[in-house]
Amino acid sequence: MAGPLITRRQFGALAGAGALLTFEPMVGPGARAQARVKLTAAEAVETLYYLPLYVAHARGFFEQEGLDITIYNAQQRTIALRAIVSGDAFSYNGDPAEPALARQRGAEVKNIGVLVNRVAQVIAAKKGVAKDPKMWKGQKIIVPRPPHTGVSVVQMVLLDAGFTQGDTDGLLFKAAGSTGDKDNVQLVPVIAGSELAALSANQADLATLIEPDTSNAVMRGFEVLFTFADFFGPFLFTSFAVTEKSIKETPELVQKFVNAMTKACIYGHKYPEKAAQVAIERYKDSDPAIMKDAALRTIAQGAYPKNLLVTKESYDKNFGQLLVRTGHPAANYPFAELMDLRFAEKAAAQFSEKDV
Repeated sequence: MAGPLITRRQFGALAGAGALLTFEPMVGPGARAQARVKLTAAEAVETLYYLPLYVAHARGFFEQEGLDITIYNAQQRTIALRAIVSGDAFSYNGDPAEPALARQRGAEVKNIGVLVNRVAQVIAAKKGVAKDPKMWKGQKIIVPRPPHTGVSVVQMVLLDAGFTQGDTDGLLFKAAGSTGDKDNVQLVPVIAGSELAALSANQADLATLIEPDTSNAVMRGFEVLFTFADFFGPFLFTSFAVTEKSIKETPELVQKFVNAMTKACIYGHKYPEKAAQVAIERYKDSDPAIMKDAALRTIAQGAYPKNLLVTKESYDKNFGQLLVRTGHPAANYPFAELMDLRFAEKAAAQFSEKDV
């Protein structure tokens, strides 16, 4: 579907916002070419929990807004964030603390909405490992490289279980009352997305996992010991971010992106089976039944948001509680400085189930 015409001013601004322009002919008397904006969305990692983004892409919601989106899997949140700062990409999606860290370094970026609204992570292990975290003495746990919210939630669980941090990096935890090192819990950092491979390679007996790795792990005989979504409830786990330059110079473009994502969110809750089909199509090498179950579970548990709005409560559970408790450098970052929800608010007010 062709997008609306853009002005000369917008044309120039788009060139500096990680955007390219393509033109589609209109058919009929007096028709003229219309511009479609070609953008890159940089994701920190490919995961089923980013399903709303994949739905927006696969079901034409970006096209409805006149956007031609390429999804770039940076495989690291820092690389994905640097891509928007450098202008190589328009949007970032990943750990919401990464834009806060970037702002501390002087980058002008803002979170503009939520993509994953639960702590979309579990701790899985080989069969026989106790489910009670107090019994994890002497164990190693595979985690993504810190600083990362996915690491912080594990640290918080260990602290709640009575362990104390034993090093400055937050990768070693000492058991209460233990006098030796044999009861220490060690966190083993790996590249995000490779946790299941590391667990399967016996680098540790426990690992943090996200979908579809969680479902694939269960099929391989591993057990889910701890589900963070149930523990924390609504939680700003993954955000979308753009540069302040994009917000200032091309607000129409930001709004179009948010509109498309909002419609994808609504679509997933209205048609969960159809959203699950997108997951099956995207992960062709995985068992379709596993992918369907994982996608439906993601939607039902609330990780798949109903729109891009972020509540102060879900924000504070991350920045005001979890990151404070675990000593994260982005702890207590002010909501008003990091979040710009004007686009999400407008889209949430404008679109409903009748629009999808």
